[in-house]
Amino acid sequence: MIVPAAPFQPVPMLILASPLDSELLVFLEGAHRLIEGCPSLVVRVESELDAHGRAKKALRLADAEWKAARSLPLPGQVIPPAAVDAAQLRLLKGRPRTSGYVVLMAMLLRGYFGAGFKASDVTTMMVESITLHVFLTNLDMTMPGRSTLTELINVVSNETRCLILDAQCAQALRLGLDDFSTMLQDSTHVAGNTAWPTDSRTMVALATRALRVGASLARVHLPVIRSHKASGHLGAMVGLDREIDMSKGKVDRTRLRRRRYEKLLWRARRLLGILRDEIVSVEAALGSLDVRPSEQAVAARAVARLRADIEALAKVISHCEARIVDETKVPMAEKILSVSDPDVGFIAKGQRDPVIGYKPQIARSGAGFITGLLLPRGNASDSGQLVPMVDEVARRTGVVPSVLSVDDGYASQANMDAMKARGMKVISINGSKGKALTARADWTSDAYVEARDMRSAVESLMFTIKQGFNFGEVARRGLDAVHGELLEKAIAYNLCHAARIVARTASPRAVDEDSIPRAA
Repeated sequence: MIVPAAPFQPVPMLILASPLDSELLVFLEGAHRLIEGCPSLVVRVESELDAHGRAKKALRLADAEWKAARSLPLPGQVIPPAAVDAAQLRLLKGRPRTSGYVVLMAMLLRGYFGAGFKASDVTTMMVESITLHVFLTNLDMTMPGRSTLTELINVVSNETRCLILDAQCAQALRLGLDDFSTMLQDSTHVAGNTAWPTDSRTMVALATRALRVGASLARVHLPVIRSHKASGHLGAMVGLDREIDMSKGKVDRTRLRRRRYEKLLWRARRLLGILRDEIVSVEAALGSLDVRPSEQAVAARAVARLRADIEALAKVISHCEARIVDETKVPMAEKILSVSDPDVGFIAKGQRDPVIGYKPQIARSGAGFITGLLLPRGNASDSGQLVPMVDEVARRTGVVPSVLSVDDGYASQANMDAMKARGMKVISINGSKGKALTARADWTSDAYVEARDMRSAVESLMFTIKQGFNFGEVARRGLDAVHGELLEKAIAYNLCHAARIVARTASPRAVDEDSIPRAA
């Protein structure tokens, strides 16, 4: 099965059960038509699942070879060497695997729900939904476990997610839903899956995790880090962090805060010295570790995490010392802002409250589709993201927009020249900066006035995806994982938006599968 023919036909229960006429059914039908029109998406997901399976099989075979090398063979027994090159392995028939079609549909569903499958409300929806029960019954499946779904969906690459966005734009062109002649672009802030940072709390969190990981190294056959002195320093640091937090609003707050930070830094430097001494012996033991390859990989990850936490702790101590003791400014881009997500940045946008998270760039078409989504690292300036986005949208849609509307954060002569070189007719950059770059006759023309009036449309899009698809915060961590989560939400929005456009232009009964063009 690549794409099932009729995944929504009624199924027998106590009575014949049909999928409920709901927004979820409309979404699933739209997702199915998209995949049916572009079955190469399923083929690509299947290939990525195969690569994931081969990598896991290679590790199992390497474990078996390691074990066989340490066992005496029976008389006359010949043990062939195990092939551990994942690319050369063949997957034989074993337990039934979740199909690429189901994984693809589940990924689109995750974007639709706007949260991971482990969220309680999402779990309830998936377990209780008659529509999903009918859908899976037609595929001769039961609901896969939440962890299984999450693992398989996370195997899908962001390149594949971008191909889905490509397919959506191609479908919109075929159906005449949009001509992509107009492009609006803006950025927004997205809260990361992390707590608001303070230097004292970050130091305590890094030290706590380093000692916790160090104390559990016996599980991966490495010497544990268990130092009473380190534990004592950490306990004192926890108390000082609490005192620093409670000093807010007190008389002579600045003097109290500085004195407590000096004590905290003294403790942190000594704990750091202990950890640095201990990690040397742990890394030496890792180099001579003789265990199964799968256990070796787990041990290497644990030691790498431990080393990264120690170096991050040293960095936080240095920055805190410069800021509190030496009273010098530390560039925000150099600060450790999160223990759990190293890629977040400090995002301050307009008059809104600042967040610790990400600043995605979004391109909107004239008819309201999301045609591009870029996720730069940190708080990247808007002006540097215009040319990459325009090129991405032109590649995806096959159309160079003739009308562009952005705010003055994108204003620069280089950007204006680049847009003219690409043949754009109306290049509207709002604000005083944009006005200075635009000829007066153009600025006052009807075309440019209309382009400036379009700015409210992109603000409306931001509101819709944040309220309807939980775009304003993310559950995953790390630049690549967050980009994938935001792409899933953008794809889900496009599916819902396409259904709304079709519903406005034709009655629901007039739009059946035969009326939708298929890809060749």
